[in-house]
Amino acid sequence: MGFAGALAAMYLIFAVDAAVIPTLPEVFIVGFYYLHASFGVPPLPWAVALLGMALAGEATGNTLLYLVVNRALVRTGRMPRRIEALMRRWTGFLLLHDERIILLNRVIPVLPFVGAFIAGLRWRYLRSLAFILIGAGAKYSVLLLLVGAIGVAYDPTLAGWITLGLVVGLVAASAAGSLLFRRRAAARAKGGP
Repeated sequence: MGFAGALAAMYLIFAVDAAVIPTLPEVFIVGFYYLHASFGVPPLPWAVALLGMALAGEATGNTLLYLVVNRALVRTGRMPRRIEALMRRWTGFLLLHDERIILLNRVIPVLPFVGAFIAGLRWRYLRSLAFILIGAGAKYSVLLLLVGAIGVAYDPTLAGWITLGLVVGLVAASAAGSLLFRRRAAARAKGGP
């Protein structure tokens, strides 16, 4: 597929992750980072290109989901009241109750299908999109910087294993944080500690 094909694949992975199916984009961005040598591209420009595709994919996927839910359900009045009530109840006992939860969602994934929440809860689209891009930009920039630093400090084979371990650890920590956050939010909603 070459250079352009790899960037297109990165874009599609992030768009699909944001709109439909969780794809563990952290694993893909790290894996694609190591392709820079195959294409003869210096690491920094390649990382910037990957970050650009990740942000474009995030924006596209979330926007498409927002548009589908907004136009097909919200505007037509076909949004099931029960689904909207569940969305409100879910965000009601989270730490943040509005678009700002999107930033927290980058560290502790507590909000699936963000585009649907933006439409269903009638959050401000541009503000929500800004939070999506800021959060994704920060998360994936740090991840790419870390991967680049590991690649400089260690031989390529060891760097690949260290990076894979860090990504798996990041995903596991995010999942554990999400579970803990949900339990605490549920306990707080019931009046517990």
